[in-house]
Amino acid sequence: MHLCGCEPKPESGKTVSLLSGSGRPLPSPGPGLCLAIASVPMQLWETPYDPAVGLKQGTVFPSLDLPFFLTGGGTNG
Repeated sequence: MHLCGCEPKPESGKTVSLLSGSGRPLPSPGPGLCLAIASVPMQLWETPYDPAVGLKQGTVFPSLDLPFFLTGGGTNG
């Protein structure tokens, strides 16, 4: 089973359907409908942290260095 849609076209008179784990056909979104569209903003270049700081922070890019809060009132650090 190929989920990428690269299966060969069915022979004349035959149909191809993908089956779920229960053996039932998977639903189709319909003609012309997309399942998802990703939108990823462009990251602008910035001066990275020094490698030691980047290792500690988990990223070398300051704009990606976001706060992380543990549940229960703890802090990261």
